[in-house]
Amino acid sequence: MGIVYRNDARPHAEEIIRLHTAAELRRPREPERVVRMYAASPLVWTARDDEQLVGILRGWTDGAFDGYVCDLAVHPDYQRRGVGRELLSRCIGGHPHDVQWVLRASVIAAQYYAHLGWQKIENGWCWPRAD
Repeated sequence: MGIVYRNDARPHAEEIIRLHTAAELRRPREPERVVRMYAASPLVWTARDDEQLVGILRGWTDGAFDGYVCDLAVHPDYQRRGVGRELLSRCIGGHPHDVQWVLRASVIAAQYYAHLGWQKIENGWCWPRAD
């Protein structure tokens, strides 16, 4: 059947944690924190192969000016198959072209976004988390 992409179903926290762990994405491992992260995020796209969660994207946008991709994780067995590209395309494609999207790439994906046509920005600032 192939990979199915959806934005109308939120995975369970444990499933998200398993995917983040497999993809070596440094994200919280406490289920209650993951639940809060995803509950507060209006954009959640999933990629499933049958029942297995193989990719996920979490983000925010005001739909008019700014957008932010918080997380993009693809299971290592499904990387280099276009899953990440498709999740990004579906997230960004559903909003007007006047939205500027930004993201913070993990160290292991630093070159991935340039490969997809994203432009590096230098004018960002961060207020770090306490953890």
